[in-house]
Amino acid sequence: MKERKYNIKFLNDCLLIKDVLIVSDLHIGYDEQIYGDSIFPKIIINNILEKLDNILYDLDNLNIKIKKFILLGDIKDNFGNINKTEWREILLLIDYIKNKMNNPKIIVIKGNHDKILSPILKKRNILMRNYYKFKLNKKIYYFFHGDKIFKNCLNSDYLIFGHIHPAITLKNKYKHEKFKCFLVGNINKKKFIVLPSFSDIRYGYNLNNLKNLNYNFSFINIKMLNESNVIIYNDDEKKEYNFGKLKHFI
Repeated sequence: MKERKYNIKFLNDCLLIKDVLIVSDLHIGYDEQIYGDSIFPKIIINNILEKLDNILYDLDNLNIKIKKFILLGDIKDNFGNINKTEWREILLLIDYIKNKMNNPKIIVIKGNHDKILSPILKKRNILMRNYYKFKLNKKIYYFFHGDKIFKNCLNSDYLIFGHIHPAITLKNKYKHEKFKCFLVGNINKKKFIVLPSFSDIRYGYNLNNLKNLNYNFSFINIKMLNESNVIIYNDDEKKEYNFGKLKHFI
């Protein structure tokens, strides 16, 4: 894909830009909201850490060391307070990142679910941001959650965000199967990349039914989504597939 020229790699529900790893929409604490604190403990965090283990194994084989780790918002799930699972498992995740990745810089972007996240981050001296910017190969990248856009982000070449939880159903006459996907498109001559949710519990919205959804929860409009390309990463083959424009699935 063209993105390789700019050191962008699609991975298993996350993105790598040179030595920066980006994940979005973990929704830690959702299992406590649904099942309680003890019935099915650690479902989400175990899934997250297992996926990160496998990703780090693959990157290690490519001799890639992570220098920055960006969390693109909705780290926690509970809007109104911090439940016990969120306290415990977000700190566990931060410590995992520091220890397993040789203490990279951790950048936390505020998502719409993260209204009360700062007390946890303060335990590890991490600040929460509305967006983050860096420059690579003369290209400017802005990272933010995706429920809204900030004026500064418009001065960029790439907009990287999550929030939408994109997924698509592929089907033939024998079966149909739902896959998380990335969306790659253009907005005002800038390229955008939408990441899928990293949590397998909060799997994603079926974009095949986009015209029937009450879609009003992101700054990206339906027309832009329709014209974006659907990218699915096959973790078994370690390869991404471009399935063309989303409008052909709707």
